[in-house]
Amino acid sequence: MPSDTLPPAPELFSRWGAFQTWWSRTNKEQTQIAEARLLSRLQFFSFKGVASTSAERSSTIARVGLVPLSGKDRQINTLIIHQNSNPASVDTSDAAVESKDQETDDQGRTPIAQTRLDMKTATDEESMVSPPAPGERAIVVCHGYGAGLAFFFRNYLSLSQIPNSKIYAIDWLGMGGSSRPNFKFKHTPKTSVKEVVKDSEDFFIEGLEEWRKIQQIEKMVLVGHSLGGYLSTVYALKYPERVEKLILVSPVGIPENPEAQMAPLPDPPAQEDTTSDDASQRQSKTPAPPQRTPAPSTWIRKLAMGAWERNITPQSIMRFTGPFGPSLVASYTSRRFAYLEDDEQRDLNNYIYHISSKSGSGEYALATILAPGAYARWPLMDRLQGLKMPTVFLYGENDWMDYKAAEKARKTMSVPTVLMRIPNAGHHLYLDNPPAFDKAILQTITRPWEGARV
Repeated sequence: MPSDTLPPAPELFSRWGAFQTWWSRTNKEQTQIAEARLLSRLQFFSFKGVASTSAERSSTIARVGLVPLSGKDRQINTLIIHQNSNPASVDTSDAAVESKDQETDDQGRTPIAQTRLDMKTATDEESMVSPPAPGERAIVVCHGYGAGLAFFFRNYLSLSQIPNSKIYAIDWLGMGGSSRPNFKFKHTPKTSVKEVVKDSEDFFIEGLEEWRKIQQIEKMVLVGHSLGGYLSTVYALKYPERVEKLILVSPVGIPENPEAQMAPLPDPPAQEDTTSDDASQRQSKTPAPPQRTPAPSTWIRKLAMGAWERNITPQSIMRFTGPFGPSLVASYTSRRFAYLEDDEQRDLNNYIYHISSKSGSGEYALATILAPGAYARWPLMDRLQGLKMPTVFLYGENDWMDYKAAEKARKTMSVPTVLMRIPNAGHHLYLDNPPAFDKAILQTITRPWEGARV
């Protein structure tokens, strides 16, 4: 590491800071530091094997690192949280949960990052293989598109208090802090849409399955947000014996849309060099956007449709803009997460930039799985009835994802289901209203499920 402390993130709209961020390039170290700034708010967090000040006195320990898979350039970034002295039970009543939420900061989540981490003796050698103990429940958290495991930094403390449980959070292969293997797909006039979709899904879920085998997890509670919810559903359909409960947080891809199912498939991406973690933002291979149509009422829509069909991702546009990329991300972060503390906004912004400016890989699956308008090419509506485990649907009350599609799908499902809407929250409900989100997760995991249809 370049210094003995975790360097602060640049100010959101500092021109010099934006230029420095771009010029220094994104690499493994920069991404780890950006991730650690958010996770270090947990007093029990250990960065590269070196604990924050109070971690040695905590009964809860957390660490993050890469888990190697088979094949070239396949590593899944993983956060593991476990308790040294796990309580046998926990009070999940509304009053108890609300009381715990009010005490969250005192128990371990600090509003300002703990930057005084001694990294002199830090190494990458610590094993990230940590099987659950006998009788210990594995809870696996999976992020959505354009995000990463550190997005849940406001939730890990509460999740870690679920009794007899070990928390795992992953970055999907090709996303977040995970490695960036080439994302390949081919289609011909004879290739069906479902074949292309299945190949794209397998890129992620086979990586998750290999990771599960390495961690020696027999069965898990699978929590997936947005695209992560879609992929978690597909995994549960293929490996039902490995999923104890499925918790879908504002999942994409449930409703049907005939136009989306007939939409043309995107062009295969022009792959960037993934032999190094240094993704050059100065020589982007992003294809040129389509020409503007003269009709003022339709050119924006046609431009967006053309970009989607050419698999031009938001991340590739950001990389293409070079030194203006950090400012683009800052505009989004300051608008969408305006309620966060200034330090949290700054650290989240820097994290989003670094995980987005890495070489393109898993991001290219977006246009193969979803058609323009974010409707699934192979909708989950008719696939959910194949699930064999209790399933939870969580939405924000102000969510742009339509919960009514889940309500409709539940009528065809033979397993216990619960649908809950989190107040004062949108699509990122876990960040928008952490106490209510954590309460919903805690209760759906720990309470009896027989005959549930809430």
